[in-house]
Amino acid sequence: MIAVVLAAGSSYRMRPLTDHMPKCLLPIEGKPILEQILQNISAGGIRDVLMVTGYQEEMIKEYVQAHSYGLTFRFITNEIYSTTSDSVSLYKTKPYAQGQEIFLVDADLWFYPGAMYKLLRAEEADIVAINSKSHLDEEAVKVILDGSTSRIVEMGKPVDISRSAGEAVGIRKFSAAYMDKLYRVLERRIVKERILDQVFEYSVQELLDHGVPLYAVDTCEWPSIEMDTPEDYSRAQKLIAAYEATLKHED
Repeated sequence: MIAVVLAAGSSYRMRPLTDHMPKCLLPIEGKPILEQILQNISAGGIRDVLMVTGYQEEMIKEYVQAHSYGLTFRFITNEIYSTTSDSVSLYKTKPYAQGQEIFLVDADLWFYPGAMYKLLRAEEADIVAINSKSHLDEEAVKVILDGSTSRIVEMGKPVDISRSAGEAVGIRKFSAAYMDKLYRVLERRIVKERILDQVFEYSVQELLDHGVPLYAVDTCEWPSIEMDTPEDYSRAQKLIAAYEATLKHED
């Protein structure tokens, strides 16, 4: 298994906090967001990391070189990061990730090792972590499940909140076979149809519509938060500080 970290975005909605710094290097509880991601990946026993960069990529590379946590990195540049979505970044990993199982994580996500362990240990080969207790809004990537099962039938921001089982929190486990199918959809949409501005969940939904199975695992036991705006960042700081205080109290 390899880890794929999507860290190319310009984070324009997070400005002015990201005027001179990529979002993944903003600190929470005294450490950059990216640091806890790399620590978690290393703790999960994964050693090889593909990192897609773009905005302020030299800052990210310099940070990673000084904080590698025993990981081996390959950097891939999304040169058109300012006008494209994460689907282009993910598609750029194809030459290096095809044929391998991947752990896919967004670089603006704060999550805890427990959520990752639960995802990686799940018996399903293709699975997305969700939080059934998340506050859902139009910006959340939501999932609808097939009845009482864990199989996903719809996934994306447009999903009906009233029918949603929770928010996809930004960590996923995909088999090589699933990624082969996903890369084919991404290639058609990006290369042939020139759809560059839609997030990769649209391609995932296309696979769902064609009956390709994908499952959800609820990781609501651990807080996780993806940060798109200064308000998200402020909320994340408070949420994580409160959770860390609880952990210290339990110790």
